[in-house]
Amino acid sequence: MLFPFRAAALSLVGSLSLVAPSLASEGWIADFDEAVKLAKAEHKDLFVDFTGSDWCGWCKKLDAEVFSKEEFLTAAKKSFVLVTLDFPRAEAIKAKVPNPQRNKELSEKYEIQGFPTLLLMTAEGEVFGQMGYMPGGPSAFVPELEKLASTGKKDLADAKAKVAEYEAATGDARMAAWDKLAEALESLPPESVAAKLYVAIVRGALEFDKDNKGGRKLRAIKALLKSGNGDESIFAAGRELDATNENGLLELCVEAQFRGVRDDETARAALAALDALNATGKIADKERHFQMNYMAAMWCAQPLDDKPRAKLFAAKAKEIGNEDPEAIGALDQILEQ
Repeated sequence: MLFPFRAAALSLVGSLSLVAPSLASEGWIADFDEAVKLAKAEHKDLFVDFTGSDWCGWCKKLDAEVFSKEEFLTAAKKSFVLVTLDFPRAEAIKAKVPNPQRNKELSEKYEIQGFPTLLLMTAEGEVFGQMGYMPGGPSAFVPELEKLASTGKKDLADAKAKVAEYEAATGDARMAAWDKLAEALESLPPESVAAKLYVAIVRGALEFDKDNKGGRKLRAIKALLKSGNGDESIFAAGRELDATNENGLLELCVEAQFRGVRDDETARAALAALDALNATGKIADKERHFQMNYMAAMWCAQPLDDKPRAKLFAAKAKEIGNEDPEAIGALDQILEQ
C-alpha cells in the first residue's frame, strides 16, 4: 500500500438560540467559543475541523465527499457539535471568518501541523481523538468516527494511568514502567492522542541510556519514529546508532523525514537523506524503500521541477521493484521524458 503522502503529492494538483452561533455552512459553527457554549448546553463533545477552505485540496475533497453529506451530518450531530476553523488565503473569504486570531491561537494550542486536521474533544477542550482525510465517503468515515467516540476517552484515561504508574515508580520498577510506555507507543498509530502522553517519557531514554547499553535508546528512537514523533534530534540519534542501516533504523529516520515534508526546503532535506540511505546499499524493508524512491521521483518531477533527479529516483524505485502497475506506470512516464 502506498504512503498517504503519495496521494498528496499527486494532488498538487440544546438549541441554536441558546448561543446564537455563527454558522460556517449548514450544520457547522465557525466560532469555537460559541460552539463550546452549545456543546455544554447540549452535553455533547466537539468535532473540530481545522481547514483551508479555498486552497487545501484534501479539505475540499473531505467537504465534498463527507462533510456535506446528510449521512455524516445526521450521525455526527448525535454526539458532537460540529466546528469548522478556517484558515483561508483569499481576502474575501478571510473577511468572513468570525475570529481569525482565536483560530490562530487554537491552531498553536493544539499544534496543528497540516490541513485537514480533525480533532474530537470534550467541551472543556481535552482532545481524545484525531482524524484526517480518508476515502470512501460517509460509509467509511462515520464508523471510524463512532469508534473513536466510543473508545477515545477510555484510551486516554488508560494512557494517563500508565504515565502515573511510571511517575510513581523508582529503580527497576520505573524501568519496567518505561518499557510498558514504549510498548504502548509502538503499538499506537501516529494520529493517536493517547500516544502523545508517552512521547516525552519515552524520549527520556536518549539521556538515561545515552550509550544504548540497556537497548532503550534504540527502542525509544524506533518507537518515536514509528509513532510519527521524530524530529531532527531523533533523526540525528538514529543516524548515529545505525549509520549504514544495518538494523533498518536509518531507513526509519528517512521515512519519518518524508512524512514530515511540508515545503520545498523540507522536501530537499528528505531527498538528501534518501540519497545517503541509497548510498549504503542496504534495504531493511523493500516496500518502504520503494515508496520513498517513488515519492522522491514524483516530487522531483513536480513540483520541484528537477527532471534529472526525478529520473535517478525513478530508476532506483524500478530497480527495487513493486507490483503496483499504477506506480510502475508513473515511473515509466518519468523515465521516458
